[in-house]
Amino acid sequence: MGVVLHVGGWRVEETVGDHDGTGARTWFEAVDPWGAVSFVTVGGLQQLLHRHGLDVGDLRMVPPDRLSQFDDGCE
Repeated sequence: MGVVLHVGGWRVEETVGDHDGTGARTWFEAVDPWGAVSFVTVGGLQQLLHRHGLDVGDLRMVPPDRLSQFDDGCE
């Protein structure tokens, strides 16, 4: 598991994979407060959060020992 970030009910984690057929690269797995999952680039993450009145600068790291407090059932 990588670094998990949270803001306004969103959970964001950096991943590596091939989500668009161009080869493996860095993506962000963004899970919204309703459980919908999106794999986006940095620019896509910024746009996604902005549509919901948030900003990537608002994201905060969750210490590993506190992850269970933010359990969204996705893992």
